[in-house]
Amino acid sequence: MKRLLAMVLALIMVFSMVGCTSDTTTDDANSENNNSATTPNTNDANTTNEDANKDDATEDADKEASTTTGPLKIGVSTNALANAHNRHMFEGVIAIAKERGHEVVEANANGDAAQQANDVENLVQAGCDVIIIQNGDNFSLKNAVTEALESGVHIISHDTGWIDGIDCMFQLNSIKVQADICMLLAAEVGFSGKIITTGHQDVFALRAGGYMHDAFLQEYDFEEVAHVQTTFPGTTEVTYNGLDSALTAHPDVVAIFTSQDLEAMGAVQALKEHGLDDKVKCIGVDGEIDTLNDIKAGGPTLCTAIADLDGANQEVVETAEKICAGEAVAKYHEVPYDIVTAENVDEFLAKAEEDAKKYAE
Repeated sequence: MKRLLAMVLALIMVFSMVGCTSDTTTDDANSENNNSATTPNTNDANTTNEDANKDDATEDADKEASTTTGPLKIGVSTNALANAHNRHMFEGVIAIAKERGHEVVEANANGDAAQQANDVENLVQAGCDVIIIQNGDNFSLKNAVTEALESGVHIISHDTGWIDGIDCMFQLNSIKVQADICMLLAAEVGFSGKIITTGHQDVFALRAGGYMHDAFLQEYDFEEVAHVQTTFPGTTEVTYNGLDSALTAHPDVVAIFTSQDLEAMGAVQALKEHGLDDKVKCIGVDGEIDTLNDIKAGGPTLCTAIADLDGANQEVVETAEKICAGEAVAKYHEVPYDIVTAENVDEFLAKAEEDAKKYAE
């Protein structure tokens, strides 16, 4: 009996151990299953992040695409190409626009304000997205610009002055420029004496010269003995002819208040003809080669002003792109300038000579 009881107890212990082992294995399996269900898959997480990044990149690309344009059709209208300054503006803008992949339609009015208005209308009919109007008479262009705007064409004024409704204006602040150069000339002659003025009213730049001439006549002890009404094109010849007569009648003048380099060049010729080139001074704007050489030689031209045409041309095209992409742009973009005198003329003469060859007639 004792032996039988011992065997029974032994069998009970064996079955108990098997049961414990089975439970432990089952618990471990359950634990593994639970861990598998709750632990995230690292590869799946990376895939999710990559997809999110792709979505962000796509969204950024869409945003960028909404503020850029493809190739545009850009019209460029100029009043005339009778001087290096205008050719630099015209040909420079065209070259930059083409380099940036745009189609350009060109128009040169050859100094005829009515023709430039017709040119703007023709550029609209040609399907231009934006028209850049250079060196124009803003009053004569008003109706043509209004019609262009009503047709959905964008307009940029480039040295043409403000016209109601246009997208923006790039302009040399000619009032400031004329104040600078007129002050230098007035100081050179002691703020007194007989003077001759030259200029015309067809564009803002020349009207600004007239405004300043009148201001200096009112403020200082100057007497205007003659005024020569000039034109464009043909400015230098008309100025020379007018001053030839004026200097014959008034050889005792101390200065000629000219409004631009083309007038200064005519003044220098007339002063030399009358033997007054070492006694009478004049001023200019635009940095023509002949004017810079006269300044360097100590001739009658006291100073001139040179605008940053390269920088302005680049910004004009970039602004056209922004406008056509629906971006907001400033209404007024001031074109920077430098005053050139005998002290710094060499710095600008070399660049002007390069530009004169590049933008030759």
